[in-house]
Amino acid sequence: MSTTFTSQDIRQRIVETERALREPGSVLFSQSRYEITRMLGEGGMGITFLADELCVNNLRRPLVLKFVKDSLDPNRLTHFLNEVQLSILFTHPNLVPVFRLESEVIRVEDERRGKKRSAARQGHTVYYAVMQYINGWNLRQIVNRLRALEIVLNHDLTMFIISRIARGLHYVHEYRDENGEHLALAHRDVSPENILIDHFARVKVSDFGIAMATNKPTTDGFQQAGNLLYCAPEQLSNGQLDRRCDIYNIGLLMYLLFTDTDRFGVEARENSPRERIRKLMAKSPDADLKHVDPQLAKMCSACLKEDPDERYQSCEDLANDIDIYFKEAQIIVTNEQLEEVLADLFSPQPRFVSRRFVAMTGSDRLEQPDYDPTVADRAPESAAPLSTIKLNDVVD
Repeated sequence: MSTTFTSQDIRQRIVETERALREPGSVLFSQSRYEITRMLGEGGMGITFLADELCVNNLRRPLVLKFVKDSLDPNRLTHFLNEVQLSILFTHPNLVPVFRLESEVIRVEDERRGKKRSAARQGHTVYYAVMQYINGWNLRQIVNRLRALEIVLNHDLTMFIISRIARGLHYVHEYRDENGEHLALAHRDVSPENILIDHFARVKVSDFGIAMATNKPTTDGFQQAGNLLYCAPEQLSNGQLDRRCDIYNIGLLMYLLFTDTDRFGVEARENSPRERIRKLMAKSPDADLKHVDPQLAKMCSACLKEDPDERYQSCEDLANDIDIYFKEAQIIVTNEQLEEVLADLFSPQPRFVSRRFVAMTGSDRLEQPDYDPTVADRAPESAAPLSTIKLNDVVD
């Protein structure tokens, strides 16, 4: 007697088989051979795994494999493939390299008859991206470690990181296809979890899962970012998006590193978080940045303007202002300094003492700004708006 598979039966078998593919110890054979080691993380769109690429003579190279979270959802799969298609083309020192797209075909086996059946009689293709492994930390992990030690990151190191993020995103915003057409891309999910820093202090922007060409209409339901803590006012209001929503998110990263607090953290934990966050967006962050150098506070405030026309108009403008700040203050910040701070930060007993810090602080001890951890979760206060930083203005 023949067995009839319902569409739900096939779907369930595919889900179970696909999950088995990602178990530690699984070996995937495609154009290359990958052995999954462990799961690294799970976001709204995808799941990432650490894996070894196995070569001749058992040579191994650590890589990251990224799978779409639900490959049977056609919208999610389309966005995942678009992300990989874009990311493979990007070549910038502050972006995570994506090497290639691989695939595996899943077939459902009818155990009662010993026959193989497949979804739509063709098998189900599981796609995954092969990416560079960034051996280090994301910004959230760094901030959590700083919080545990009751300190905040030196502000000059904060601006060094922000400038690298801005340079990487400017490359994306200005990206043109092979025909020279400007794609007008926006990342739309610039959050602490998506900023990676390796053990050599190289800063990388990752995860373009919801990146979009802002000059083309979209009706697929992916207009808004999934992270309420890190989105721009126009994302919450279903407004027109462009590169300036990423600039707002950079301002939120700056705020986090300056204050050790997610600006919308309190609001996100209460009832009606969207309405509460949207209301706070209209207020200036100036009251929370009194301990920050006025020039740096002004840059942060400019990124966090509610009106996109009042923000920095490009990430390059922000990165240039940071360069001007360092030059005028005669401060030198290098990868080696940040590398040493991070190595010390994640050591059992951080001391923050090094001859490398002399060029930045005049002392071999990395001084920390005044910081009171008892107010880290306070609700931001209202304050008068700061003056706007116009295009090409030099910060006073």
